[in-house]
Amino acid sequence: MFQNYTTLQSLLPAPTASRLCAEPRPHARSIGYKKQSEKACTPEFNGNGFLNHHFLPVLKSYPHELKNWRKFEKDFFQSAKNLCALYGIAIDYHNQSPYPQNIALAFAELNKKIALLDDSLFLKIISIEESLACLTTVKQFDTGMTLFYLPVEPLNTLLANKARKETAELLLSVCAYLYQIGGVPYHEEDSSYLYYIYDNVTEWSSEPEYFEELGQQEVYLNEILQSRKNGLKLLERLKNPVNLKTLKKRQEQFIPKTNAEITLHRIAQRVCTLMNDYPNRSIMDSIYGDQFCKGNDGENIIMADQYISFMWSNSDHLYDQIIECVNAELNEFDSIDEPLSVQFFDLQQDRPVHDLSFEKEFFDLLNEISDNLNDFHNEKYNTTS
Repeated sequence: MFQNYTTLQSLLPAPTASRLCAEPRPHARSIGYKKQSEKACTPEFNGNGFLNHHFLPVLKSYPHELKNWRKFEKDFFQSAKNLCALYGIAIDYHNQSPYPQNIALAFAELNKKIALLDDSLFLKIISIEESLACLTTVKQFDTGMTLFYLPVEPLNTLLANKARKETAELLLSVCAYLYQIGGVPYHEEDSSYLYYIYDNVTEWSSEPEYFEELGQQEVYLNEILQSRKNGLKLLERLKNPVNLKTLKKRQEQFIPKTNAEITLHRIAQRVCTLMNDYPNRSIMDSIYGDQFCKGNDGENIIMADQYISFMWSNSDHLYDQIIECVNAELNEFDSIDEPLSVQFFDLQQDRPVHDLSFEKEFFDLLNEISDNLNDFHNEKYNTTS
């Protein structure tokens, strides 16, 4: 219903966005980010009272949606009425101010009052087919500024071990869910971000001057060739619908023997529950694109496929180079496109609707599965008593 929309925030002063900075975390599976604090300039005393007055901005140009001012103004204030009715608030319509400054002032007032009621919400003005100026409340899921890169090499190793057939197939089914339904990109598909990163590392590895030790380049190139070959084979197994359809059956029949298998069994149960509660729900369904990013003008955004993905390994020679390339790129971005819950106010609403239960469980599972893959890489196959 709301596929075609335009955000109309340019009528307001653009907020300052903090730059993201990547820093390695102790755990190999992910890289954390944190925002750098920006120093605010202390205003200097000015004896000229005229300079201390606040003046409304003069808007020389604005989006074409704003030019149909009667329609825009009508839709905005109707949307504002619907929002105020739901949250029990009132605002000044600023009738004394010219258009579109009346919109800007009312929007700023609404933002402040909504923030007082729920500081996890922020507002956006959206142009949709049904309304030229529709207010939306947006709640953003905090991903912890983390790279969710899932290494599949441990799965590939298990699949090659006939003695671990049941374990390998259950783990394959779990990963098949993430790929086929969950929407996690795979690094060997040319549409994925990490495919581009792996290509960069491959190109770098073809230059002999970057290697100091004799034979080091050959090791890198052989490792790249083998990992990409195995990665493509594994992709075909992840795509196979049988591995998804048999997830529940494999989970019910699985008898865990090691600590890693006990954890895998628990993960598989949670995945089955998630599939049952949210059939065909992808994490990408909650990604609305850069138009909804809080405090951003739609540029310099870390997109979802840049921080969610399968990768080959987080313990081979290539891993450090992969992460170095990712960090170098993502350090240039200002914000991150995280899952959102969006409620539109072109019509009256009965209650606030901002349920992020699926997103919370999905990202918790990504963390658990990432740890579990690392456990299978590190385990010594000791059986539990």
